Amino acid sequence: MPTALAALALALSALVGVSGLQATSPPPGISRTVLADNPTVLVARLSMSPGSRETPHTHPFSAVVVQMGAGQVEMSLGGSKVTTRREAGHVQFIPKQIVHAAANVGSGPFDLVTIAIKPDRSPAGTAPATEAPPGITRQVILDNDEARATNVRFAPGAREPIHSHPFDLVLVQLSPAKVEVQIGDEKTVKDYDTGEVIFLPRNVPHAISSAQSTPFEILSVSVK
Repeated sequence: MPTALAALALALSALVGVSGLQATSPPPGISRTVLADNPTVLVARLSMSPGSRETPHTHPFSAVVVQMGAGQVEMSLGGSKVTTRREAGHVQFIPKQIVHAAANVGSGPFDLVTIAIKPDRSPAGTAPATEAPPGITRQVILDNDEARATNVRFAPGAREPIHSHPFDLVLVQLSPAKVEVQIGDEKTVKDYDTGEVIFLPRNVPHAISSAQSTPFEILSVSVK
């Protein structure tokens, strides 16, 4: 899955304050819904109207930004400016203290899911990579010192075994699906819309399984 540098600045400018920062209001034309806020991450869903624009700025945290809808974006980063169309599902990591700014210069709105990685989080443990279960394919699309983002595709009826990780996970639904989620002893089956998020704490047994007859995709973000 290709990366999307474009829409990340619109997302980051609208985040609630992280690690002691004061909360800030979104710029005009941007609405924000906080999906998760815990000691590891702050996750928000942002809706961007045409004409939304921000001034160049930085943040004291890094973030993973997932574009949930296609759009035409003007992006300024490190003195350069690019206008390009970004498709739904694109992912970008932006390190802290990088000067950036963006604008929605297209004719339609789009949504983003932003995962702000809190700098004062507890460091995560590491674990060796494992083979994907039958019917599940994985593609790592981003991997650095703070996060790993993996596109996970489930075939109809594919199931994970119960397992755990020494790091926290943020799962972002990339396509609508009926998904069975087990966290600890609790199991639920739910219709998830694109952009919905599940937070899986470290060291908690869990499993994700398909509960439908068509394939779907999830973005799994491991926070290091």
